[in-house]
Amino acid sequence: MTLIVENLYAGYAADIDILRALNLRARSGQLTTIIGANGVGKSTLLKCIIGQLHPHRGRILYQGHDITGSRTTRLVRRGIAYIAQRRNVFPQLTVRENLEMGCWIFRRDRARVARAIERAFAEAPVLAELRHRRAGELSGGQQRLLEIERALLTDPVLLLVDEPTVGLDPRMSAIIYRHLRRLSAEDGRTILMVDQNVIAGTGVADYIYVLELGTNKIEGTKAEFDTRYRDTIAEWLF
Repeated sequence: MTLIVENLYAGYAADIDILRALNLRARSGQLTTIIGANGVGKSTLLKCIIGQLHPHRGRILYQGHDITGSRTTRLVRRGIAYIAQRRNVFPQLTVRENLEMGCWIFRRDRARVARAIERAFAEAPVLAELRHRRAGELSGGQQRLLEIERALLTDPVLLLVDEPTVGLDPRMSAIIYRHLRRLSAEDGRTILMVDQNVIAGTGVADYIYVLELGTNKIEGTKAEFDTRYRDTIAEWLF
């Protein structure tokens, strides 16, 4: 088990909890999707895991170690990468320069930097074609792909992804979902993704959690959701 979240309470004010007794597991080599309406705490959970927000109660275990409240830089070095919902490229830098920024934890090892960037170009050939283009000139989907590949440069064990296709057109959204699915199914990455796109977000998942008012509502495998829960969830969220 890559990640275990136990009895987590968290929020942005000392006396207000957005997450309440939340429990979750991200199984090794699987893509786990968390769905729920706006404001139920999906992004708050990811911020707790990556160290941007300290939980009020509960604990977070990563590869058997308690990382609750650990600093983000330490977590990155231990193999956790985070892709936020908001676009986070350096618009005035080229695609290649953006990737170089993703190698900061091993920036002094130039050979490793070169290998990591070439691997990113191999995994996402469209970025190789655009390597000298400024990131701010890319489409939203291309920027998202750049963010994903930049996060992978540190070879993370666990990839946290927040709303990967928000604002993207259906064609580019499908490309992003296929890319994430491949990273899990073929490369063995453990991915924890939060999403409001019920159909697409659960369609690529191995395991699914539904949150309601900051706590667990339903969970199960994709097969269980396809046969038992999909219509019910759609009624809740729309």
